[in-house]
Amino acid sequence: MARVPLIELTTGLRPASPYHLGDGITELLPDHLARHDFDDLFLVCGEGIRDLLAEPLARRLSDAHLPVTVLTVPESEGNKSWTRLTELCERLVHAGATKQSIILALGGGMVSNLTGLAAGLLYRGVRYVDIPTTLLSLTDGTLSNKQAINGRGGKNQFGLYHAPLFVWADVAHLRTERPVNHKSGLVEAVKNGLIDDSAWFDRLAAQLTPDLAAVHDDLLGVCRQIVESKLRILATDPSERERAVILEYGHTVGHATEFLCGDLPHGVAVGIGMCLAARVGIRLGITPPEVLEKQEWVLGERLGLPTRIPPNCTPDQILNVIRTDNKRRSSEETHLILLDAIGRVHDSDGTFETPVPESVLKIVLQES
Repeated sequence: MARVPLIELTTGLRPASPYHLGDGITELLPDHLARHDFDDLFLVCGEGIRDLLAEPLARRLSDAHLPVTVLTVPESEGNKSWTRLTELCERLVHAGATKQSIILALGGGMVSNLTGLAAGLLYRGVRYVDIPTTLLSLTDGTLSNKQAINGRGGKNQFGLYHAPLFVWADVAHLRTERPVNHKSGLVEAVKNGLIDDSAWFDRLAAQLTPDLAAVHDDLLGVCRQIVESKLRILATDPSERERAVILEYGHTVGHATEFLCGDLPHGVAVGIGMCLAARVGIRLGITPPEVLEKQEWVLGERLGLPTRIPPNCTPDQILNVIRTDNKRRSSEETHLILLDAIGRVHDSDGTFETPVPESVLKIVLQES
């Protein structure tokens, strides 16, 4: 059988957490797993992809004489919860997982987060492999070693840092994903340009259209560009604790909006949050108006996505969720990533998080 080209990248973590990218590379996964010592494999997947992706992968692993047990979890953001986490941990124990096992997470960000957190907690940490099946997870979520579940009041309130043994990113999986979800993933790519690289932002914007024709014509190439745009930011801060916090641009309001709306895709919510952050920056005299204009043009016209808060999310509701945000530092103000220009984040006294009085944030929310 002809070997499929395999692109090997690194997230900069120590010990290393390699990122393997390609188109049709799933056939190479058994050989790669066989390089590691383990007693059993446990393949965790979303219910919606069990027949389409998980069972064929399980058969491929079994044919290579690698023992594997398939476990499904219900998908949707509402299932990123303590209840589902507890269930998964108990099922892994009952199925025979040990300290020497490897857990495989096959799915989007919700499955990756839930499985990664379970792996981090089980026996104080067992190895897991991330196998993303969505554009958002493949180009963004798997590059962070942050695992979390939601609380009753907000997103990602409970979690830990637990890096995968490696990431196996096969863009062939993305061809079964809905186009609206591809757009959600592309918002995070747009964000990488906005916060770090104006030239990359312009190049990407030129490829984006509502039908995503240029993206689908070169899916592997576009995905590689997006991954590399984030890896440049993570290069010196792979755990996103210092400069790489700029990757949170748009996420504070975006997470609150996503949490409240329930069915709003993550990237779409982040795009709304980015436009809100630009409006805050304009009000504070930090962000030039043309930044907002460019954002709204790319997100609204080039991708056909909303750029304003949905009418069923009130400013008070959003503020209540923000008050329990996992990055919250003060009861009097919210820290936001703001832009000085396309490709340049505002430095507020040595930090990239600018304090914004709640009164200012509420005014901008009301106007949006």
